[in-house]
Amino acid sequence: MKKYVLTAAVFAALCQAFWFAGAKEQAAPSNPPAVYFSKEISPAKLKAAYQKLGFKPSGKLGVKTHFGEKGNENFIPPDLLKSLVKELKGAFVETNTLYGGARGNTKSHLATAKAHGWNYAPIDILDSEGEKTLPFVGKYFRQVVIGKRMDNYGSFLVISHFKGHSGAGFGGAIKNLAMGFGAPSGKKAQHSGMFPRIRNSTCVRCGLCRTECPAGAIREDFTVDESKCTGCGKCGEICPYKAIESASHSTGGPIFQEKLAEYAKGVSAGRKMTYINLLMNISAACDCRSGAPKPFIGDVGILASNDPVALDQASSDLVNKAAGLDDAFKHETGISGERCLEYAEKIGLGTRKYKLVEIN
Repeated sequence: MKKYVLTAAVFAALCQAFWFAGAKEQAAPSNPPAVYFSKEISPAKLKAAYQKLGFKPSGKLGVKTHFGEKGNENFIPPDLLKSLVKELKGAFVETNTLYGGARGNTKSHLATAKAHGWNYAPIDILDSEGEKTLPFVGKYFRQVVIGKRMDNYGSFLVISHFKGHSGAGFGGAIKNLAMGFGAPSGKKAQHSGMFPRIRNSTCVRCGLCRTECPAGAIREDFTVDESKCTGCGKCGEICPYKAIESASHSTGGPIFQEKLAEYAKGVSAGRKMTYINLLMNISAACDCRSGAPKPFIGDVGILASNDPVALDQASSDLVNKAAGLDDAFKHETGISGERCLEYAEKIGLGTRKYKLVEIN
């Protein structure tokens, strides 16, 4: 037994050493990647942005986007993507949610997508036939879990709605990679430890959190049963009194953002991908929320890049500029998304440096 423990300890130490050696700060590129930008949001400009990328799909093309939770009104308008997706003969790809809801299983997920207008191209729920584990060496993970059907595709166009998020500050290409391609057990790994705490001084016992909790983890006395809680964060997002926060032992904030960056690198490694962010209907909450608040800023535009980190950095910069704030999402959500960008660059997912190229 002692020999086994020592061997495991040595192995863990070697893994950590390997990760730290590979996670040194990346040198700034001499030629920063281009981020193409159009102020106009239209099917024609979306197609123009895609063409600027010079992306040549190989094999079957998966178009990764978010169909919107039932009751959400802020998700990407399906008709905006219709011309491009049909021309590319792409299939929409997604994974089931961790927290249940209308997208918690394949049957209801497909029904929700079609009801929201995503019915002009095939829809493939990647974990509908189970999950697959991929090796990964990081600070937080030794594996990432994806849907088995992801291997049916040779390339991916990742189209993300850039908006706020209660745990990550904002969600864009990086979050779409991490949570969007992560199978439900992968999503749970990223959320692990993020247990909510209900502040008695603010809570009015309205019961909305108990009604909406997909895991039934909130007791009658408004305490949280951590043995049931999946850490999905839905209760915190829907509380109208902001009475729910992450517990002190949680992995929220910067650590959660680092986990997103690692998972994004793990699911995208060795795969042919390109990225488009749509800066429109920008609210403080994710499209996963059924009753998302109204947008806090007007439409900004379309951004496209082959580098997901440069793309999210440029998106954040343009939202800040439009809002006239140093950190618009911190102002709206209480959480800055800067750590995700810093860490993603550190581990080599991409670079925060970019060259903004406006599409005429």
